[in-house]
Amino acid sequence: MFDHVNRMSLADYDRWRPGEFMSRFSIDLGLMIDAVSISLPQMVQVTVTFVAAVTWMVSLDWVLAIVLLACTPIVSIVIGRFNRLVTVSTRMAQERIADVSSNLAEVLGNQRVVKAFRRENFERDRFAGANDAYFGAQMKVTQLNQTQSPVIATIVSLAIIVIVVMVVSEIGAGRIAPAQAIAFFGAMALTINPMNRFSIFLGDFSRALVGASRVFEVLDLPIEADDPPGAVRMPSVVGDVRFENVRFAYSPEGAPVLDGFTAEMLHGEIVALVGPSGAGKSTIANLVPRFYSPQGGRITLDGVDIATIRLDDLRGAIALVPQETQLFNGTIADNIRYGRLEATDAEVLAAAREANVAEFVSALPDGYNTRVGERGVRLSGGQRQRVAIARAILRDPRILILDEATSALDSHSEHLIEEALDRILPGRTTLIIAHRLSTIRRATKILYIESGEVRETGTHDALIASGGSYAGLHAAQFSV
Repeated sequence: MFDHVNRMSLADYDRWRPGEFMSRFSIDLGLMIDAVSISLPQMVQVTVTFVAAVTWMVSLDWVLAIVLLACTPIVSIVIGRFNRLVTVSTRMAQERIADVSSNLAEVLGNQRVVKAFRRENFERDRFAGANDAYFGAQMKVTQLNQTQSPVIATIVSLAIIVIVVMVVSEIGAGRIAPAQAIAFFGAMALTINPMNRFSIFLGDFSRALVGASRVFEVLDLPIEADDPPGAVRMPSVVGDVRFENVRFAYSPEGAPVLDGFTAEMLHGEIVALVGPSGAGKSTIANLVPRFYSPQGGRITLDGVDIATIRLDDLRGAIALVPQETQLFNGTIADNIRYGRLEATDAEVLAAAREANVAEFVSALPDGYNTRVGERGVRLSGGQRQRVAIARAILRDPRILILDEATSALDSHSEHLIEEALDRILPGRTTLIIAHRLSTIRRATKILYIESGEVRETGTHDALIASGGSYAGLHAAQFSV
């Protein structure tokens, strides 16, 4: 299941809440595990006991045995109705615990925002509401489970009373010996506990089937297609990227983010994507590594449609440095080596020096073996960004995508990152989602994008001189 979720396309993954996945990994799989590891072995044991006891009863007096077993259809009907109710209630409870998990993951991952706006009480009440909804749904399941056993026991007890009356009358008439009656009662006692426990086991299996349906709902989701039939191998890449009349929308019913987008980013060029918020800059950057697929037009790499290229070859030629750097809970060296797992220690250290990581690692007691914490929380924003750049350098990509690698950093960190970029950008195709003036001026080509179209193309100086939309945006955002 983990592997399947990991291979889903971002378009499908983004439709799900992370807490929803966590609920299915823990709660729903837990229901399945409990049924298979606990209830199933016990049911096998109880079934053997029940079959042996019934066989013994039939051998003693088959008429009385049939009278006891006559209640079986009634028990089956009752169990079936209870199980249908349990299934519905369990599904509701699983949906509510998914809400709780999503709320928990969301709030714990945004503690700075919660504290900054003093929303502790608000989040407590919101979580309590979700928790109460889950409690109510779970209590309904508990109520059904606790009601089922007494109802089944009552039906079985009525059958036992009938048999006791019949046995006593048979003894009085001399048709059954007392010893035979005692043996029959012993066999009957062995069948009562299994008949009661069957209803419990079937309830467990009903809940497990609900969990299984929710697990397979995830497993049935489409995964990202690695390679189309006849995929083109590209062991070496130059880095010429072209968008040809590309149309893209995030949903079939949504408005297109890109509509007829055409542009080229050639090897050796540093291309800055500039434009107002919502213009489609991040979408363009996400289409190059095939995180999403366009609905119209095509994107080519060295003249080959990226839709036909082996995914390993395509993404192997690309490195991404996001604006909000996400590191893994390992060491600094581990996070750099994530760019190329087979890299040697010397190569990791070389990439770290290129990205100015060594500047702060030298002051750490454990050096490159320092653990960064979950999402890199033990490092500053500038330090995390430099580790991300070192990770990209180690990959030695032909295409480098920078989602404004110097945004929201202090001047010292920005200067060190700018130095690192100056060393690694030459000779690659670099695609920058740009906001800062220093980054834009470094670009050899600027694409001013508005409403999903390229409105202006040129260098910084040329676009300023033309006095068009880019010059207006620059004046509004960057002039002091």
